[in-house]
Amino acid sequence: MSRTVFLAASAAALFAASTVSADVIAQWTFETSVPVTAGPHAAEGGALAASSFASGFHGDLTTIYSNPVGNGSAESFSSDKWAIGDYYQFSTSTSNYTGITITWDQTRSNTGPATFDLIASTDGFATSTVLLADYVVLPNGGTGTTGAWSSTGAPKLEYRFGPVAGGAGLDSQATVSFRMVNKVTPGGTAGTNRVDNVTIEGTFVPAPSSAALIGLAGLVASRRRRA
Repeated sequence: MSRTVFLAASAAALFAASTVSADVIAQWTFETSVPVTAGPHAAEGGALAASSFASGFHGDLTTIYSNPVGNGSAESFSSDKWAIGDYYQFSTSTSNYTGITITWDQTRSNTGPATFDLIASTDGFATSTVLLADYVVLPNGGTGTTGAWSSTGAPKLEYRFGPVAGGAGLDSQATVSFRMVNKVTPGGTAGTNRVDNVTIEGTFVPAPSSAALIGLAGLVASRRRRA
């Protein structure tokens, strides 16, 4: 390897290391994408918000999707008529991102479903991975909590899940989808469950070709100055 090529590769590696940073890929607070239908609902923030969507699925076609008060905000994503297998889904690209995680707030009414699985897929759920099994959702303002969700004040953290790591299989994928899947029959068809403040994050890694070009350009400029 020539000295110039070696130095270019070294500079590219240093450039890549110096520019790695944590980032919000997609985030839903539902303040502007107010969810009064099953969706899709666009992400409201994040580096890849334009390719990120939230939705709900229930087998009962009479399900009502609504936007009650969130956890520290005015809006959330809620639905009734839950059955086993019904879910909320959040999809995004993770292109050029590694170390993918998801964090979210979730609560329910007293008769809403209390047990869920968080699962993830990169192929439309032809295959999937369980990331968090049988997690328990607290009733909104129920016994032992610090109070119900409110549009004012800081989010109440006892309703928060994550960050849950997705694993290497979710790194730099065209599409990654997360589902919160109901595992139990609720106490009644009017029982509701809602989510808020859903955030997908990762560490940005610049494309090697871009880093190499920048490193090489710097070396060429340096050699010209010495000449």
